[in-house]
Amino acid sequence: MACKRKTSRQQKLLDSRLAELVSLIKDVSPLARVEISFEQYGDEDAHICVYPPATLTAAEVESLELMVGECCNDILLDTGLFIVGAVCG
Repeated sequence: MACKRKTSRQQKLLDSRLAELVSLIKDVSPLARVEISFEQYGDEDAHICVYPPATLTAAEVESLELMVGECCNDILLDTGLFIVGAVCG
């Protein structure tokens, strides 16, 4: 599928929001590995995959999942940018 072309302004906004999201994730779990992909399979603008360290409890992982999902939803509502977030592991 062909990628949607973004204006320079849209790309800067996407980059800024992704940086904010990564910063929030690192605040919650400094040892988490975060991968960002701009692969498009539909309407999404980016994907963010979080790999928490094995030391996190199930409750902490669930909390991280909720936070990532809420942040991605807030970004969509605020900007129209569709970032798919997942906590893997």
